[in-house]
Amino acid sequence: MGAALALAAASASCASLSAVDAAGSRWHAISDPADGAQGYLLEHLAAGGQLDVRFGRGGRRPIAISATDDAPTSLRVDARGRIWVAGASIAGGQPQAVILRYLADGTPDLQWGVQGRMQVSPGGLAVKPNDLLPLSDGSLLVAGVAANLEPVRAVVFHLKADGALDTAFGAAGTWQRVGASDGSTATHLAANDVGAVAVCVAARGDKPAAEIWSVTTPAPKLVLQQPLAPASDGEDLRAAWAGQRWVVVSAAGPTIAGQFATLAPVAGASPPGGAAAASAPSDPGQGGFSPFAANHEDPAPATTGDSGDDKPAQGLPVIAIWASALAAIAIAVLVALRARRRATRTVLRQRRTY
Repeated sequence: MGAALALAAASASCASLSAVDAAGSRWHAISDPADGAQGYLLEHLAAGGQLDVRFGRGGRRPIAISATDDAPTSLRVDARGRIWVAGASIAGGQPQAVILRYLADGTPDLQWGVQGRMQVSPGGLAVKPNDLLPLSDGSLLVAGVAANLEPVRAVVFHLKADGALDTAFGAAGTWQRVGASDGSTATHLAANDVGAVAVCVAARGDKPAAEIWSVTTPAPKLVLQQPLAPASDGEDLRAAWAGQRWVVVSAAGPTIAGQFATLAPVAGASPPGGAAAASAPSDPGQGGFSPFAANHEDPAPATTGDSGDDKPAQGLPVIAIWASALAAIAIAVLVALRARRRATRTVLRQRRTY
């Protein structure tokens, strides 16, 4: 277990510690450059490369993964401009996943965890997160390695928009890659041009392999497997969408800010930066959520003809009028029957009198 834990704790993730948007604005997680400093900073650079003085304090703010200044492992920026940072807090020789969330101006998002910080041990696993990926509904996927298993094992878990573990995902909330004799590690999460998500896994053993798993519910499915060089630990592997298929790459670089991703991609969904319905998150940012529902808008009502004037909204008053008319007719019939009964009774009384 000791060697496996050391491997999990020391391994480097291929996830990015920088993000860039279409305008050229960049976010970075960096070591504190101050003399004698041992912590880490989150900085925001404008398109021209200068620090954004409106962000944090003079363009930077501290990253608080743990009290011992553990290093961050992944950084993402979602469609709402919120910055997500993953890392591990080491306690008792075991890692615990830490997820930080900041608002666009660099202040901690108080709607996430405690003061913008959440520490989780999904299913009792000691997870070192290697990457995270915000989804369009405000929820979050996290990929990494479970260090308290023998051998260590690649793991993916899903947090709902309020931070709760989604127990409908995987087995009671986590998916684990089983079968690799010398362990496995989930290194990177990616989305294709319609938002479908994949995770890259390095599986070690007699036949080391680089794998890509399509992340769906309830559990990921293997879509690609290729030999891994024996000398490689696979920690630099990434999943990439090339043309119409997933491929394994080793290239590094920033992630795309605001990229659209979902666990339940809709056929024909717009790519990142496309229609607003695809890119606009449904998460209100107040702890409310709707899992796996990136596009939960009510379907548009069908029209009754070619003209734009025939709409159900205009048909509702007609229905109401017909209902009122039928009710009026029924009342008139009842009144007439009562009047007829009264007249009949009067005639009968008169006949008895004579």
